[in-house]
Amino acid sequence: MGRAALALMADFFFYGTLCHPPLLAAVLGREVAMAPARLPGHRVVWAEGPEGGRPFPLLVEGGDAATGVLVRGLTEADAVRLDYYEAGFAFAIRELAVEAGDGAHPARVYFAEAGRWRQGAPWALADWAAAWGEIVTEAAGDFMAAMGRVTPEAALARYPSVLARAASRIRARGEGVATLRRRAVAGDVAVEDQHLAHAGFFSLEEYRLRHRRFDGTMSAPIHRTAFVSTDVVVLLPYDPVRDRVLLVEQFRIAPFARGDENPWLLEPIAGRVDAGETPEAAVRREAVEEAGLVVGALIAGPQFYPSPGAKTEHVYSYLALADLPDSAAGYGGLQGEGEDIRVHVLSFAEAEALMDSGEIATGPLWVLLLWLGARRAALRAETAARQGG
Repeated sequence: MGRAALALMADFFFYGTLCHPPLLAAVLGREVAMAPARLPGHRVVWAEGPEGGRPFPLLVEGGDAATGVLVRGLTEADAVRLDYYEAGFAFAIRELAVEAGDGAHPARVYFAEAGRWRQGAPWALADWAAAWGEIVTEAAGDFMAAMGRVTPEAALARYPSVLARAASRIRARGEGVATLRRRAVAGDVAVEDQHLAHAGFFSLEEYRLRHRRFDGTMSAPIHRTAFVSTDVVVLLPYDPVRDRVLLVEQFRIAPFARGDENPWLLEPIAGRVDAGETPEAAVRREAVEEAGLVVGALIAGPQFYPSPGAKTEHVYSYLALADLPDSAAGYGGLQGEGEDIRVHVLSFAEAEALMDSGEIATGPLWVLLLWLGARRAALRAETAARQGG
């Protein structure tokens, strides 16, 4: 619907995620009053796409009434922001009569484009809020920051990355140890300007900021660019009986773009932590996808930033005790994601030799092999004791 067709002030009926006050405030950039309301002859269900469930609902015809909230008197600026947020999820708008405490009111309602999503199970706001509320609300700020720079279609395509980045930011708030390094407090970093320079699978954010110096004063304004990605997991399967490790090999764009004459690298199993999953769940999923390996108990290793001068990527590393016969080697990866992976099984001594020769050239694999090296004797002894008993 064109902007000329929208009155300066309009009422909206929300039936799904925008009934969550923090999310609506994030989308509008301000808090607004909500009144309980219902839309007769409709119901709300979870959306499903070709790859499964989506963390948002659909309004469909049929049923007693869809419950939600009525928000009155939204401005043209509010409507522009709402249209952008909803258009990113492939929605269209209709004007229908909704029932509130003081009678029926015409209100604007967002509907999914016909045939875009399949209908799932009945929707419940409380279920969504428990599983997705914090992440989706956090993501809304990034989503709306792209308004005017990213088309709704492109916004929808990058939304899984936006959600994953939001989940990374939430995890970061509960992590960090400070015994030797300074302990940050409120006011130590003052952001004077921040804008989105590029938005895609990865993003670039430009900052002008000042930070607390070690002498207690604030620095002069400095400009920094952050390459924004998500949290990732890496896994080194280890067979303590055979003293073997499992590595994967694949083509990598970064060494190719650098000019490396051989952009096929040896790595641990690795992948992104998607929104709605834990790092532990992500590493188990990646083990199956990349190597066809179902792992049991995980041993948490170091967490680290591989390139903190510019990249937001944060790594969760793991060891997994595994059975690695010769048949564990082979090929893996998801063809739909363009993955072509060769799986190697080799002795720990062979892996050390590859480190010495320089053929292992990825930081996370170095970290895991060195970390395993410090614990290898104890793991082998513990395994032998269990089998002997």
